[in-house]
Amino acid sequence: MYSIGEKIMYGGTGVCTVQEITSVKQSSLDRPRLYYVLKPLYQSGTIQIPVDNTKVPIRPVMTRDEAEQLVDGMPYITASICYEKNLTALRNHYQQQLNTYDCRDLVRMTKSIYAKKKDAESRQKKIGMTDEKFLRRAEDLLYGELAVALEIGRDEVRSYISDRLGSVPES
Repeated sequence: MYSIGEKIMYGGTGVCTVQEITSVKQSSLDRPRLYYVLKPLYQSGTIQIPVDNTKVPIRPVMTRDEAEQLVDGMPYITASICYEKNLTALRNHYQQQLNTYDCRDLVRMTKSIYAKKKDAESRQKKIGMTDEKFLRRAEDLLYGELAVALEIGRDEVRSYISDRLGSVPES
């Protein structure tokens, strides 16, 4: 069970702070059920979910050491460009990677879309809106967690990665 004030990763929402743990009784016959009240760090509103939730993944935010290891390992995570023309298949491909909620998969996805973007630009083309949307989503989740773990602003993550690796984190 997480503690009040703890930062956690909540599915596709990203980093949230556990604001409180409440007990809610659904009906007079039921036992009270414990709920987390979560405050997303990078979105507005609050989320109330059962403590025993199994539908949406919840995990602790990575530690500083884990974040530094992830950044140091980025050059070794291989990109694999998806040139799928069917938009539904392309969306499914990206959604499947997002749904692992694994930072290495998010790095792989962003590197792959950046490589696709670079390839398109070399041919005076642009990548599609689906690629752009999933790139933003993956970066939001990844950079949000890295920012918390490294105790820096989310807008500083890209330059942190660049400085640590000595290059831009695109390929």
